[in-house]
Amino acid sequence: MPRPVSVFYHSDCLLHDTGSQHPENAARIKVAKQALEEASFADNLHWHKPELAPVKWIESIHSSDYRNFIEESCLRGKHFADMGETVICEDSYRAALLSAGGAIGAIDSVMVDGYGASFSLTRPPGHHASTEKAMGFCLFNNVAIAAQYAESAYGLERICIIDWDVHHGNGTQNVFYGSPSVLFCSIHQLPLWPNTGEYDEIGTKAGKGLTINCPLPNGAGIDLYMECLEQDILPKIESFQPQLFIISAGFDAHRLDPLADIQLNTEDYSELTEWILKQADRFAHGRVVSLLEGGYNLEVLGPSVATHIEALVNHPS
Repeated sequence: MPRPVSVFYHSDCLLHDTGSQHPENAARIKVAKQALEEASFADNLHWHKPELAPVKWIESIHSSDYRNFIEESCLRGKHFADMGETVICEDSYRAALLSAGGAIGAIDSVMVDGYGASFSLTRPPGHHASTEKAMGFCLFNNVAIAAQYAESAYGLERICIIDWDVHHGNGTQNVFYGSPSVLFCSIHQLPLWPNTGEYDEIGTKAGKGLTINCPLPNGAGIDLYMECLEQDILPKIESFQPQLFIISAGFDAHRLDPLADIQLNTEDYSELTEWILKQADRFAHGRVVSLLEGGYNLEVLGPSVATHIEALVNHPS
């Protein structure tokens, strides 16, 4: 029987104006929202508006100097937050706070509001942003903020982040590289920007062994993804026993995406989602939070997101 899934969306995220020719533009969440509203399971989606993330949660991951830099850069009308790929405008700071707020709201949904799964359909994305640096279209690291919020607000001690965006989640890895409370798992194309995420990047100090990278070659398909999940990631999950799963849900590993060369099909996102749901049932009371990252072909982004969310909806409670 289908179950309700909470979805966080705010139209002010459209105001983050990167220009129509930039890969990460407002049309991305428009087409994804439309796909969800027109889906056969649309009645099972409970839509929520995120609130602006409080500064204290932004600064639980990012330095106050960096947060101030982003705020001031936007308000002063600067066009870039880095060397040129991360475009900003006057409204970008508000959009970034809402995007982080969607991540926080999604955590609340599964921890206190009775949802088994939640999805944050916001932008800008986050997994390349480090504590002190904007990078790769990302301003604040939403998934890292979500994990830290879950740990601090709800006392969770073991959180698993699975990042299936085609680009390595270098910012998230850097944030938690020495942390004993986060198991960070990334499946990504390599070589490919940002050219990090080798097998031997495994964490350090108290976090040693809690970073799992599965770099895949050009042309890889779902078989290699499932092999990584079963052989590399599952043993770590079984020993770590996460209390919550968070997905950095990028859809740019699709075979038609313009920024990479992995060969996933739309329906493959259902298989990936179902695998994570199975592990969440075993270890985390079924709790799964998903946050939108990449995905830059507008024709396939909507159907891919819908396939992902349909798996969340149709999973037995």
